Parts: sequence; structure tokens; C-alpha cells
Amino acid sequence: MSKFREHLSITLPPGHLDIPVEQSKFSPASTVDPSPRYSALSRNPFKQTQLSPKDMEAGTPSSSSTLRDRFTKLFFDLRTFQSAGPEPDRSQGTRLSQWPPLHIEKRRCICSLHHDPRHVEQRKKKKRRSRCLLILLIIILLFLIGNAIYLNVRVLSLMNTTSAASTNSTNPALSADALQCISQFTLNAPSSPSSYPCSTCLPTLEAVPSSYLSDDANSQNVQSISNAVQFCGLLAIYETANAQGQATLGNSSWVQDVNFCAWTGVNCNTSGRVSSLKLTYPGVPATVPNEIGALTDLQSLTVIGGNTIPAGSLPSSFINLTAITTLHLESTAITALPDALFSSPGLTNVSTLALLRNSEMGMALPSSVTSLTRLQSLLVNSQPLSPSPLSAIANSSALAASLQTLDLTSTSLTGTIPSTISSFKSLTQLLLSSNNLTGTVPAMPSALKVLQLGGNSGLTGSFACGSGTLQTCSVSGTNVSVAGCGVCQNSTSTTT
Repeated sequence: MSKFREHLSITLPPGHLDIPVEQSKFSPASTVDPSPRYSALSRNPFKQTQLSPKDMEAGTPSSSSTLRDRFTKLFFDLRTFQSAGPEPDRSQGTRLSQWPPLHIEKRRCICSLHHDPRHVEQRKKKKRRSRCLLILLIIILLFLIGNAIYLNVRVLSLMNTTSAASTNSTNPALSADALQCISQFTLNAPSSPSSYPCSTCLPTLEAVPSSYLSDDANSQNVQSISNAVQFCGLLAIYETANAQGQATLGNSSWVQDVNFCAWTGVNCNTSGRVSSLKLTYPGVPATVPNEIGALTDLQSLTVIGGNTIPAGSLPSSFINLTAITTLHLESTAITALPDALFSSPGLTNVSTLALLRNSEMGMALPSSVTSLTRLQSLLVNSQPLSPSPLSAIANSSALAASLQTLDLTSTSLTGTIPSTISSFKSLTQLLLSSNNLTGTVPAMPSALKVLQLGGNSGLTGSFACGSGTLQTCSVSGTNVSVAGCGVCQNSTSTTT
């Protein structure tokens, strides 16, 4: 028997109300009698009838059904009449076949899984995994955004600084080319120093107005400009060197980065500008580049070449190195120095000038040497000088007050030693050996400590030690008499 209680009714055609009607086997417990309902509907399907409480309980449509429900019922009855076929013989007790039982499948409630500890643990692990993946994704996104910000922050800072500076009417803004050069040096040059476009950026940055450079509000840009200019001055030296020179400089950390103050032979002052530069063969340029004039804070320059390099003349920009106090050129093929090199606005602050074994430099010293008021040491060795500069030097009032060391050894000097040399009150060393000097030896300065006159066979006369400050004396190879001078007892030997 079915577990569901269904109230079914059978509708019979008109004229057969006398045939016995059997109860539905689908629901034997049904107590609905279809005959009265059929009789009423068969005679007038649209007639509203009053249903009993049992009919209402059985789900029979109420009299208040809509017109659509009535038409639906009518069409259903018509179809039933057409498909019913010949009326079965009720007299023989024909019974309707029993309906097959309903198959009800019992399924486990899924809700019970939510209370399974294993399932709960799996759900927790899945949630944790999802959270971890989400956090990882957020970290990656933040990392990418941070990189993008880091790559652009300096450019933005430069732009903001320039924008702020432009509001000051007394402070001109940087040009677009200057800003681009600063940006390239700040962002690109550290990873690829040799690719920095010094040929275009150096003149652009050197043209920045001094009013901009002197404003403290632009200190960040000013420092970047200074670093780029200094870097380009040194980079030109590297690029001008031959293959051997570049290899030597490269092994000495040159052009490996933009931290030029750490390169071998380079020293910087507290402002981060190059103050001292020493280049030794083979790490020297083939010629002195014009860009060296950008090193305007350079105080000491020493170049020891390989006899044939560096060669050529000094560039016109060399006169910009006004801060130089020490200039040492040795074993180079540099040609004659400009005659006005040591006059204003040139290298007027030189205190030490050393020109040693420069075979192509010519036979004359620049006439402006005698105007140097700070010159303390003048050394010219192993390169011929003609005419002899001794007379011009001894008659220079500027040198008489400052010169402490005069070394003209092996310079083919001729003539006599001027007597005015005795007026050099600060002179402590006089080195004139291996020359062709003649005449008598004049009185020497009172502060003289070292005297070298050996190798001048034409020198004669007698020499007095003076006040006794002389500590070293060499007159070997001369005809000078040193009677009474303890440190120069033998005219053919040196006594100390």
C-alpha cells in the first residue's frame, strides 16, 4: 500500500449512472464518492456546487475557482472521454489494475557532513590555504608597486624641486636638457657608467647659471650636476687612453661605477669634487683631453707618462684649472706649455711646478712663471733650456719672496749664476748640477741648506759657507775653492 494518501475520482459518461462504481485502489482509504460530483458536472460543468468538508480536505477545487480553472477542468474531461475507448462491462466486475508502488530512495542528509570532524578540518585547511594565497598575492602586488615607485621617486623629486625653484624670480629654472642629464646620471649611469652621454651633457651642465648653483634650495640638483661634471672629466681621460691604458685604468676600478672618488689615483675633497689626480704609465691618456678642464677643484695633477704618451699640446680648457697648486709632468711627449699659462686668469696659484724629462716640451719656460707669487718649488730636470732662465728667475721680485727650491739639474744651462740670487731670502735648496755654467760663484742666500754645483767645469772662484746654515754641498767637477767651508772641503768631492 502506498504511503501517500490520494483522493482520486472516476468520471463516467452520461447515462451510466446505474453502473456500480468501485473505489480507487490507489488509496483504499479514500471516502470520496465521485458519483454526485460527476452527475453535477456532467450536466452543467460551469455550475458552482457546494463542496463538503471532505472534498475540501481532499483537495477538490472550491466553488470560488477562477474561470481559467473551470475551462481547464472541462478540457481535461473532454480528453478523458476521447481516450477512454469503449465503456467496459461493469456487470462482469472489471477491476482497475493496481498502480505500481512508488520507489522512495533514502538518501543521507548532506547536512550531517558539516558535523563530521574530518570534513570540518578539511574546510579549515582550505580556508587557511586560501588566506595564504591571498596574502602572497597582495605581497607580490605591493612589491611590484614599490619597485615602480622607487624607479620614479627621484625623477619626481627632481621635477618637484625644479617646480619649486621656478617660483623664485631670482633663481632661473633648469632647462629640460639639464634635467634629463641629471636624471640619466642619477638613474642610468650607476648601472652603465660608460654609456652616460658626456659629449652632450657636459656642456649642458657646465652652462647652468651660477645663480642656480649658489642657491641652497637647489642643493640636491647642484650636487648631482657637480658629480656628473666631475665624472665626465675623468671619463674622457679613460676614453682617450689606448687599449693598454684602458685595461690598466679598468683594473684600477675606473669606470666600474660612478663613485669616482674611489678610483685609483683620484682623491676628492669634502664636497665630493676631485682635488688630486695622479696618472702613471700605462694608465695615462694618449693626449690630455679637453674635458679635463671640468675638474675645476683640482689642486694637484701628476702625470708620469711613457716618454711617448701623453703627447700633443695641452687643451685650451687647461687654463680653467685655476685651483691647481701642484703641477707635475714627467716623461711625457707634451709640447711647449702656453706662455700665458701661469698668468691670470690661468694657473696663478701654483706652488710646485715640476717638469721632468719631457723631451718634446721645447727649450723655453713660459715667461709667466716668473710672475707666480706663490711658487715655492721650481724643478726642471733632464730637458734642455735655452736661453738660460737663470737671469729672469733671479731678477723676479715675486719669486725672490716665495721660492724655496730651485732645481735646474741637467738642463744645459749656460752663462753665469746671477749675483741677485743672494736676495732670495727663502731659498733653502739650489740645485744646478750637470750644466755648462761659467764664472765665479756669487754669495749665496743666508737660509741656504743644500747647494749642488757639481759638473759645471767652468765655475771658478772661492765660496764662503756664510752663516753656517749650509748642510749639504757638492762642488765636484768644478774649479771652485771652498777653503774654510767644512761641508765643502774638497772641491772634487761632496761632504755632508
